[in-house]
Order: sequence, then structure tokens, then C-alpha cells
Amino acid sequence: MKKLLCQILFPAIAMVIAVLCPSAIFAQNTIGGVKTTVPEAEVKRQSQFLVAERERLLTHNDKALELYKKFTYDHPEVDAGWYGLARANTSLKDFSNAIESIGRAVILAPDNQWYSIYQAYLFEKVGRLTEAVGVYEALIKRSPQTIEFYEKLSYLCLQNEDPKRALKTLDKWESLVGVNEEIAFKKHVIYIGQGDLKKAAGEYKKLSDAYPNELKYRRELAQYYDEIGDKVNAKAAYLEILLRDPNDPTARIAMAGGQNNSGEAKLAALSLLFDDPKVPLDEKVKAILPYLQKMSAEKDEALTKSLLELAALLEKHHPEEAKTWSLSGDLFYQANQPIEALKRYRQCIKLNPTVFAVWDNTLTLLATQGNYDEMLVTAEKAMDAFPNQPKAYFYYGAAANIKGRQDDAIAQLEQGLLMTAGNTSLRFDIIDQIGLAYLGKKDFAGAITRYEQSLLKGGDQHPGILEHLGDAYSLQGQGSQAVEYWKKANSIRRSPGLEQKISAGKL
Repeated sequence: MKKLLCQILFPAIAMVIAVLCPSAIFAQNTIGGVKTTVPEAEVKRQSQFLVAERERLLTHNDKALELYKKFTYDHPEVDAGWYGLARANTSLKDFSNAIESIGRAVILAPDNQWYSIYQAYLFEKVGRLTEAVGVYEALIKRSPQTIEFYEKLSYLCLQNEDPKRALKTLDKWESLVGVNEEIAFKKHVIYIGQGDLKKAAGEYKKLSDAYPNELKYRRELAQYYDEIGDKVNAKAAYLEILLRDPNDPTARIAMAGGQNNSGEAKLAALSLLFDDPKVPLDEKVKAILPYLQKMSAEKDEALTKSLLELAALLEKHHPEEAKTWSLSGDLFYQANQPIEALKRYRQCIKLNPTVFAVWDNTLTLLATQGNYDEMLVTAEKAMDAFPNQPKAYFYYGAAANIKGRQDDAIAQLEQGLLMTAGNTSLRFDIIDQIGLAYLGKKDFAGAITRYEQSLLKGGDQHPGILEHLGDAYSLQGQGSQAVEYWKKANSIRRSPGLEQKISAGKL
């Protein structure tokens, strides 16, 4: 509809010439070789309109409005004047008067479709969708071959919460142009919204039957059947694909394992496909993700072994793809092999440093392993790559604290803290690290002040803040206050270390 709207907004001069100024009068002073005198009133009328239109085109909207008002007062029978007045009112966001003006233009020139289109645009703008629908229904009656009208009408019907009328419109559009992707997709989405999964699938099937050599439609059909749990029809669709293209990677992966396409048979068949470099990486990733989720939920050694073998095949055939190393890293992480996972995350970052989740995983593993030297360097790189990711600042501050660089830690942690709106958990983790930095500087009073400021804002539910506040009180020789906060921390997250502090009454 952009094309329609552009034609509404920019035909000003053409309309002036067509409506106000017949070529015999405006463009020349002879008709059939005979000299003709243009009446003075006509010249004034043309000039008056053109001045108003000029001011509107120059976006002198207030001035244009006054000129159009005068023109329509002097010449109420000229539809183009009301159209210009409507557009001037629209520019000033006076939609009520714009609608009234375009209505006058439509009455004066009911066959001018651009007036009607603009009228519908204004109705839509102010939420009068039923009236906008009515305008487009009338337009279709007058011009039943104009495809853009069906597209816009179906959209307006959906906006007006009338999916049945939208479907009826799409059916008429389809009868005009035949089955196509755009219409099928729109109907598919509407049927999903109505909860009619069978008809939603039927649209994809109709599309794939209409274009049997376009296998992407059959793939979409098969994958949709998979999504709704219709395994029988999904299998039939995948088999249809394989009949036409035995090497289709999507269908080959989906049908891996034949009749027993689950469990060990499925993984064994996937191994053969993963060892085929011609099968796209994205298809392999899609196939392995459900098993990754299962791997994280279950401790199945056989499954883990099979998935790691698939990871090795990914690395063998797709070594230059960052996705390979990210997925492989996730698999080794879930297999509780953090050293191997870390190697792969590092490689992923080398190939594509633009995914923060991989940096996050890398920094988490470095922290778990106590590799604070690399953690500090990696966190600094993460801050450079993602200056708006507060978690990178948290990791940097945590590593800097451990390395004895408290002032450096505080500077970066304070900066990260400014970015934690909406992330309460991370906010308190950063405040905890800021307090630890003050403790490292032996500024126990500063640590107490910072921790206590957070208590009324939810910090009293953060075990780290409570424990370290207790530590600060203990280091200041205020044992009773220290024990109080250690107990609160232990009630939230029990630990032998806290219980030892409570028992001893001091650090």
C-alpha cells in the first residue's frame, strides 16, 4: 500500500491541472488555431489554488490551511480544493476537520479513487476501522481487478478484529490471482489465531501442491506438522520431499532412523548425516538442539557420548563457522567438561565476537576455574565489544578485586551499575562487588555505608551483601552486628563458612 499512499500524497500539481485547469485554457491561448482569451475569474481561481498548494508543498501548513479555507469558501464546488484542505489539516494533525474535508471531496467526485483511498487512510489513522473497511469494500466493487485493494482490506479487517471478513477478502483475492505464497501465509496465520490448526496446515498444503517443484513450501508444511505434533502427516510430507530430492538435507535429517526415528537409531542416522559436509550446518544445529535440552535435563552417559561425537563431526566439517564452536562448547559444558567447553568458546569468539552469550559463558567458566588473569583480560575485551552490557563490567570488577586492583574495580563496577535498570539480581551482585572493593581497600566504613544503602531497596534479600556487611562490621570490631547479618545471610543461603563465622562470632 506504500505505492497507493505515495500516489495520494504527491499528485498535487497533476490534480490541479486536471481538475482546475483544462489544457485548452491553462496551458495555451489558442484552441484549434483560434486565439482564445482566458476569463479573468478563471485565472484568479487557478492562481488562488496554486498558491495554496505551493504553501502546502513548502510545509507552510498554517498558511496553506488559511488559503485552502478561503478557496473552498469561494469555490465550494471544486473537489480538489477540499482534497487540498484535507491534506493541510492532516499536516497539522487536525484529523477531525481533515475527515470532514475529504468527505466533501468524495461527495463531489465519487469516482475519484484517490479521494476514497485518502479518506480510508484518515479513518484508519483515527481508529474508525469499520468505516475504513467500508471504503475499501466500495473501492473493490468499482475496481474488482485492483489487487492492492484486497490486500489493504484484509489488513483492515484484521485490525478491526474481524478475521472472518479478512478470510473472505483473501479468498476473493486468491480467486483473482490464484494460489500464492503471500495469500497462503496470511490465511495460515489467521487460522492459527482462530485455533483451527487443520485449516492452517491446509493452506501450506494447498501452496505446496500448487507448486510441487518449490520444495521450500513442502518443508514448511512438514515442519508445521512437526510443530503441532502431527507426526504422521509430517512424515508423509518429508517422504514427498525425498521422492523429489533424495538429498534434501532437511528431510534426510527429519527422517533419520527410518521407522525407529528416535533414540539410538536416530542418533546413529544423524551421525551419517553430520559426517556429510554437504548437509548445511543450520540443519545440523536444528537437529541437535532438542537433544541438548534433553542432555541438560538428564544424566545419560550414552546420550552424552553420542552428542559429543556429533560435535566432533561439526568441528571436522564446519571449522570456520562460529555456530559450530558455540554449539560444541554448549555440549561439552552440559557434559561437565568445562576445560573442553572453554576451548570451544574461545574459538567461537575468535570467529565471531558479536554474540555476548558466548562471552558470558566464557567468563563464567573462567571464574569457576579461578583463572582470574584471563578473566580480567577477557572481561575488558567484552566491555570494549559490548559497552552497554553491565555483566561484562561485573566480571571485570570481580576479577580486579581478586587481583588487588580495587580502585580499578570500583570505577568499572560503578559504570556497570548505571546500566542495571530492570536487572535487580545483577544490580545487587555489582553492589556486592563494590562493597568487597572497599573491604579490600580496608575502608570498612565505606563498605558498611554502601551495603546499608542497598538494604532498603532489596539488598536485605541478597546473601552476598548480608554476609559481606557482616564481614565489614566484624573487621570494625562490631561483633554483635556482624553475627546478626551473618545469620540473615545463612537463613537465605546456608553454608559451612557462614556457620563457622557465626559460631566464632568473628572472622
